[in-house]
Amino acid sequence: MINVLFICLGNICRTPMAEAIFRKRIEEAGLSGMVAVDSAGIGHWHEGKYMHPSARELLVQKGIPLLEKPAKQVQADRLDAYDYILVMDQLNLQDLSALAPVYSSRYQLFSEFIPEYAGKDIEDPFFTGEFEVVYELLDAGCAELCQTIKQQTQWKEPV
Repeated sequence: MINVLFICLGNICRTPMAEAIFRKRIEEAGLSGMVAVDSAGIGHWHEGKYMHPSARELLVQKGIPLLEKPAKQVQADRLDAYDYILVMDQLNLQDLSALAPVYSSRYQLFSEFIPEYAGKDIEDPFFTGEFEVVYELLDAGCAELCQTIKQQTQWKEPV
């Protein structure tokens, strides 16, 4: 089993969107039993709240099944369970590295899976209102991540 964790600030916009998009991608790729995905936030501010309404509406429009789970804060003592720890921006990366420095070599910016956007922040639509832009970036990165995992597992499409 390959375990993927998406991390952002509050776990109500970017990471639940990424989690939902990636779940659909792995299902479509036939990897459902091989890949587990989760998301969390650096902060506790939105803990227990559900996905931002604008993110929910957009996912519905795009045909992405919604996740009915509340936001949660990342737990440093559980990071060793993840093969991919993907962070949405530099500030979250710094905060995560301070929270759990022992795993910092395993942290990666999500944008590294978007070749033309590598190294850049996936801006928080909670502050920018740019949910559509963020969706497009997340979808592109999730597609590439899915391909990477297929290659890693030497997955072959059924004939």
